[in-house]
Amino acid sequence: MRVSRETYKFPFSHYPAVRLVLLFAAGIVIAGFITPSPALLFLISALLLIVCGFLHHRIRKSPNVNLGTALALLYLLFVLSLGFTAAGLQKYDDQFPRPEERLAQLHSADTLNWFGRIDDARLSPNRTLSVFMRVDSVQVSTGHLILNQSFNTQIRYFRVDSLFASQVESGSLMKLRAVPSAIPAKRNPHDFDVQSWLNGLGIHVQATGVMDGQSQILRQSNWRDWGWWRSGMRNGIARVFDENQTPLAQAVLIGYRSGLDSDLRQDFSRAGLAHLMAVSGMHVGFVLIPLWFVIPFFWRYKYGSIAGLLLITVVLFLYAGITGFSPSVQRASVFAFFIALARLYRYRRDPINLTGLAALLILIVDPSSLYLIGFQMSFGAVLTIFVMLPVLERMFSPRNRTRWYARIIQLTLLSVCIQLALMPILIHRFNEFSLIGPLMNTLAAPVTQVMFIWGFAGVFIGMIHEQAGVWFNLPANYLTALLAWLTTTSANVPGAFITARLHSLWVYPLWIALFAAAATMFKPALRFRMLIICGLLAVGWQADLLWQKHREAPALQLTFFDVGQGDAVLIETAHGKRYLYDAGLWSPFGNSGDRFILPHLRAEGITRLDGVFLSHPHADHIGGLIPLINEIEIDVIYDPGFEYHSAIFAGYRAAAREQGIRIEVPEMGDTIWLDESTPALILGPHPGITSSNPNEHSLIVQIVYGTQRVLLTGDAETQAERLLAEQFGKLLRSDVYKAGHHGSRTSSHDFFLEYVQPEKAVVSNGLRNRYNHPHPVAAWRMLQHTGEERLLYTALEGAIILRLDGKNIHRVEWR
Repeated sequence: MRVSRETYKFPFSHYPAVRLVLLFAAGIVIAGFITPSPALLFLISALLLIVCGFLHHRIRKSPNVNLGTALALLYLLFVLSLGFTAAGLQKYDDQFPRPEERLAQLHSADTLNWFGRIDDARLSPNRTLSVFMRVDSVQVSTGHLILNQSFNTQIRYFRVDSLFASQVESGSLMKLRAVPSAIPAKRNPHDFDVQSWLNGLGIHVQATGVMDGQSQILRQSNWRDWGWWRSGMRNGIARVFDENQTPLAQAVLIGYRSGLDSDLRQDFSRAGLAHLMAVSGMHVGFVLIPLWFVIPFFWRYKYGSIAGLLLITVVLFLYAGITGFSPSVQRASVFAFFIALARLYRYRRDPINLTGLAALLILIVDPSSLYLIGFQMSFGAVLTIFVMLPVLERMFSPRNRTRWYARIIQLTLLSVCIQLALMPILIHRFNEFSLIGPLMNTLAAPVTQVMFIWGFAGVFIGMIHEQAGVWFNLPANYLTALLAWLTTTSANVPGAFITARLHSLWVYPLWIALFAAAATMFKPALRFRMLIICGLLAVGWQADLLWQKHREAPALQLTFFDVGQGDAVLIETAHGKRYLYDAGLWSPFGNSGDRFILPHLRAEGITRLDGVFLSHPHADHIGGLIPLINEIEIDVIYDPGFEYHSAIFAGYRAAAREQGIRIEVPEMGDTIWLDESTPALILGPHPGITSSNPNEHSLIVQIVYGTQRVLLTGDAETQAERLLAEQFGKLLRSDVYKAGHHGSRTSSHDFFLEYVQPEKAVVSNGLRNRYNHPHPVAAWRMLQHTGEERLLYTALEGAIILRLDGKNIHRVEWR
């Protein structure tokens, strides 16, 4: 029977768990904006519960429709208040430092003895050993106990030797020597947020390991420790897989990614297959598949359902244990448990309701899970499957929908739907979206599924007889190699991925509404209402974009990256031109181009630089340039023309020639127009400089926008500053001054600053750097000419973003 649009009502009563989790989540979101006291939180929930109880009692005595409606609304408000209370209490607790955080504050320069169990130990290709430890107690070197409380920590050993790394085994009780430190906050706008990631693992303090020969094993790991099982599983995979395939096999089977090459990781991300290496719901599903087919066997016996449920629980618990009880596996295991429970007891399974129930339980335990990308992607993908699969099946007639070609088309379209559903999350968090992902998931998912199940079987056989396990596991080896080939090939297809930026959070509700409209494709009464909602949300989205555009007047924006002991400044003009002044540093652990600059450019949707100014050829100023040359389009590089003999300098010149980028050497007095309203005046290097020090030959640029000026001096020292003062005098007056040579004593002299007189001075340096920059004398000189609030350090504040509108300077807060 056809239902009219006027009489149709959405069956909310069919999805009680979904209603509850939506209200609970709404309470969590509200708590993000308001932080009342714990007493008030309890009072609100208690009052709502009392009123609900009173109304319930009244209705039982004398049924009343109006009272029933009021009671239903109050119950819903009560659930909302529970989410608000849970998140509010968690937020209130986070305001106070934990004991381990106080430990880092009080003993930040002390080498301490850490006693506890090793949960995991990961050795990276650059010889950095990351030890995840469940600490029981901490002592000072004299043996005095300073903390007797359990907590999780990460201890990092840099350039560790192989002997020590082999001794740190998962599951062992150890005494380790390390210096505690607070987990660093995000340093640049689009950096990977290490602090949030570690906090999500329950870690609130880090430490730097000290290899002084005093660390020792107190007890070897044994079968009662999860670390022993995890270590044994890694070794088992290494025994039956080829050496070249072992890192990827360990990543896919148990989520251990430390041995993976960074390029392969990037390929997985760009191919839309990163989730295959992060143990998640898909992997739990692979574990459940063999058990799913034996469930009917348990129906034959009186207590078969109980035995089956016990078996499934044990298997899920064991897999969660050997993968380190990661939050994603815990979420997936909870959901898989409910699905298996429903099948074992032959309940009418409502997967959407079960998904809501699993999400509700997770949020009750940890309200902050709502903001974790793993939670959002896991439940987003699952809901998309359950909502869109019936729609895709109805695209075929009942006679054809079960045929093989229909299944392949449905699987491909479902993969497209999942990728599209997760697109706002991926763009918001990673600023990348794989266009080839839906196709590659269709191809790679079955390969991974067979490789996963076959690989685990091979590992277990290898534990009994190693050679038999190796021979049995040959198909899994070939499938692992095929997965790597598929990933690398697809990631390097032109246009395989795009970089983008989510400019408005209105995209989230609009995207949900669009999928809801697609899900109601065959329900005309509901489809009409969903289309109206989509239209209203689209109007709100466009209005938000227009408001942002109106609010942000044209301006010159400067981003002083926090690259450590180096320099890198992104210049964005009012007319959309982008330039870079210096490219940060190079070190054995990485370079600023890969780590800081490129992620920021991708996140901002910048695929081209109109020019790069290099102040001078030292590695802390050009160290990140080669990755930039290889990854994005650069029109021109302005070089001071000082010849220098280093591998990085020669490499940048060779890379520029290979990419066809012209290199120009401007002279003092030249003007380079960044755009039609923004000239850059070249003030140095001065031709009269006689020093052989490359710092003195720095390319000095003064940018003019409206009545404001910005002075960038590279590492100019005493001779360069004196010649500048003599040559230009009051013309050096600038509103923003990037302090020369990271605040060294040989720069920022009084005779120079008395002409510059900056309103803002920015010092780019690393925290506790080996040069002890800024020098106290230079810092005092700058302080006298700017004022305490106007002197900014990247080492203390992270990246610094300033907007100049031609008259005033505005500090942009990005955290």
